[in-house]
Amino acid sequence: MTLSIERQHQTPSNAIAPAKTPVSLSTSIGLLKRQLKSEGITSFEDIAAAIDQHKQLQVEAGLYSYDKFTLEGSRGETQLVCPSTGTLHQCIVWCINHYTGLNRNQKIIDKVCEAVQKFGTGSGTAALSGGMSSLHKEAERRLASLVGKESALLFPTGYTTNLGVISALPGTNDFLLFDREAHASIIDGIKLSGKKFASFKHNSVADLENKLQKYRHQYENVIVIVESAYSMSGDLAPLKEIVQLKQKYNFHLYVDEAHTFGFYGHQGAGYCDQLGVTEEVDFIMSTLSKSTASIGGFLACKSKYIPLLQWSANSYLFQACLTPGDAAAILASLDELAANPELIAQLHQKNSYMRQKLTGMGFDLGHSQSPIIPIFIPEPETLQAFNRDLLLEGIFSVAIIYPVVKPSEGRIRFILNASHTYENIDRTLDVLEKLGKKYRLI
Repeated sequence: MTLSIERQHQTPSNAIAPAKTPVSLSTSIGLLKRQLKSEGITSFEDIAAAIDQHKQLQVEAGLYSYDKFTLEGSRGETQLVCPSTGTLHQCIVWCINHYTGLNRNQKIIDKVCEAVQKFGTGSGTAALSGGMSSLHKEAERRLASLVGKESALLFPTGYTTNLGVISALPGTNDFLLFDREAHASIIDGIKLSGKKFASFKHNSVADLENKLQKYRHQYENVIVIVESAYSMSGDLAPLKEIVQLKQKYNFHLYVDEAHTFGFYGHQGAGYCDQLGVTEEVDFIMSTLSKSTASIGGFLACKSKYIPLLQWSANSYLFQACLTPGDAAAILASLDELAANPELIAQLHQKNSYMRQKLTGMGFDLGHSQSPIIPIFIPEPETLQAFNRDLLLEGIFSVAIIYPVVKPSEGRIRFILNASHTYENIDRTLDVLEKLGKKYRLI
């Protein structure tokens, strides 16, 4: 089917300073950018032109999946727009984080519509300038109560929650330790803080302890920052073991629950709740764009930290609040999660089912456990071709490549949502088995 939209195709410019070393068509844009800089090409004009040409060549070869978008929003199966051809593809979608499928829940949609009628569309300004409504404050109260903390602070996005809190929280003589696979928002917050920092090997309690032995006595406070589940690998953090280290080294613990809040723990309270370590975790953060099908983020902690963050986190102080409709979606989603525990149970059942099938076929899923299921395909040419063929078979995800992961650790993620049916899963498994054999991955 052809769309009545303009095809987004440009003729590559001839005025390009090319890389001195030949570049493969499967080379990621991140690697191309790194190569250009290593060869002394520093002008953003030259870099932009080279990247634009490389992108167009990948588009023409069907290897560029990052410009696709849904025609009418996210669901388990939907129509996908390919802007380079102006065509539609009916696809099962595996790269969107609506774990609980609540973005299509009619009760939530109705409550959002009611809120927009009553509260209007935008917030207009930041929280400390009067941008919040009673809906925002109720969301803060509900979120704090759910995760078991005294207070919560609502931010416009999950990214700016980490960016603002981590850059503002540490003092002059504090030190930051973070897991090597931490999200970019965490790393950007650490860099913006201007404080000393170090990383530890992914999910390695032993390496974390080595770093604590090295640094703890040198600083007033050490803040250890981890994710409960890691978005690129689907690994769950060893939170119980990390908490045990607190008794010996007396550090503060910050846990990003973006990929566990809403579908782990009692009524979706999160992985900290499920493991019974909430009291030992000083700061619990999550986005609200995933399981609660809205936008925003929050930090939950002791009340004494709230004024410091309100007046120090620039992404809170100077950024407009999320809209009243977004706040209504958060509240309605929390209601649905509390009233329908089967949503969470069914998601984990589907996760177990799909994992068992993929493992039985022989795919490499790494150490993943959460509903984020990665298939590791380290060879770039194979990864790009595999992903292209998936789309031709009506299965859509995106290749995870450098700089998101190391060049040798490419993968395709299959993010399970409650909206995925077993028919969707089985159809996807059939295609994966077919392509796995074609590319000798299994």
